Amino acid sequence: MGIAAMALAAAAALACLAAALIKPNRRRIDRLPVQFFAHRGLHGPGVPENSLAAFAKAKELGFGVELDVQLTKDGRIVVFHDATLNRMCGVSAKVSEMTYDELTRYSLAGSDQHIPLLEDVLDLLGGVPVICEIKPYNGNANPVLCELVCKAIAGYPGPVWIESFSPLIVRWFKVNRPDIIRGQLSMDFVARREGLGLHEAFLMKHLLVNALGRPDFIAYRHNDRAWGFSLCRRLFRPHCLAWTVRDPALFDGLKDSFDGFIFEKRLLDAEE
Repeated sequence: MGIAAMALAAAAALACLAAALIKPNRRRIDRLPVQFFAHRGLHGPGVPENSLAAFAKAKELGFGVELDVQLTKDGRIVVFHDATLNRMCGVSAKVSEMTYDELTRYSLAGSDQHIPLLEDVLDLLGGVPVICEIKPYNGNANPVLCELVCKAIAGYPGPVWIESFSPLIVRWFKVNRPDIIRGQLSMDFVARREGLGLHEAFLMKHLLVNALGRPDFIAYRHNDRAWGFSLCRRLFRPHCLAWTVRDPALFDGLKDSFDGFIFEKRLLDAEE
């Protein structure tokens, strides 16, 4: 075999391997429950993110919601994005090192809102489609948090899809709760390392971690590009969600690449 033929064969083998690694789960649903999901609720001035007020506003206007969950010191599931209280509460402390009662002492962004429990958010939403992002702060494959999330959403009357940046959390749902729709979050981690090593960033960026969790959908940073994401979308056509759309001028240009949109209020402002 000549050098050119060997190179071609090697390239073909690598392409097949990449396709096998980025392959998602078989498509289990025909369409998204809604097309628009309010990022951490429909928040804005006086209405902080991941607050009951933000979720009530999203429900009122007919949007789905995207929210973040993590564990407190006493094992309660709270809806809160950051690992610490610095940005939203002005307190230098980790959520995981505080009990829920301790967290209720602090307001969100100086408002009358406080960090809510997942169960209270679900009670308020009452069937609104939810994308629940499981934060990996308590461990990249934390079975306790995953199990508690499953219990919390068990009686919810509407669709709840889970997603995570951690492929090990997505895999936990594949192995233990395959009935729940699961998604892999990603972005260009090579450009924005987020604490990952170069090889980990490369695998995440190009969705080569799909082999672990076989996600039902992909949620990708809308302004990032990666051959792995493009190949996955074109070959296997999973549901793809764009995060986080803040500029309404970009919306039409994203419709060919994404089925749904995790957005913030500025997108809505253009329609009001």
